[in-house]
Amino acid sequence: MDLRAYYEEALTPEAFEALMTEEQKKLHSLHGRRAEIDPEAVEALRGTDAHRVLVITEPWCGDSLASYPVILTLFRDAGYEIRIVRRDEHTKLIDQYLTNGGRAIPIVLILDDAYAVSFRWGPRPGPAQRIADDHREDVEAGRIDKAEVHKKIRAFYSGDRGKTVVAELVAGLQN
Repeated sequence: MDLRAYYEEALTPEAFEALMTEEQKKLHSLHGRRAEIDPEAVEALRGTDAHRVLVITEPWCGDSLASYPVILTLFRDAGYEIRIVRRDEHTKLIDQYLTNGGRAIPIVLILDDAYAVSFRWGPRPGPAQRIADDHREDVEAGRIDKAEVHKKIRAFYSGDRGKTVVAELVAGLQN
């Protein structure tokens, strides 16, 4: 299946939200309300050629809980069309966009008019990824619990308020 077919068959943001539990909806809403999206970032995106966003994710994903609401608001405000593909239902798609050999999500694909990927982002903003990378060996060796690493990543998301996600997306699309 090509990206155009995935995009055309993908979920709308409303259909994706309908799959969430009430707790997931609350977390998505919280991160969406707390997001700090600079109007200049929205304007910068309006000046790009690609206006379709395909997000590969799942409602249960912790990184998605924090970043997807920011992604959704940013791209909606800039006039982009957004569709969501569920990772666990489309393993052939996610397997084309592995992170360190894993099916990490969310993955954001910006598609041009020919439905080719003009930019890829994900699964985490750089600082959150560094937290995970810096603790990978300690988790594998049992020196730190994975839950402690996730706690540090959640603290980053809470303090950052989506600013790094926005900055990385805008920078990537402007290059």
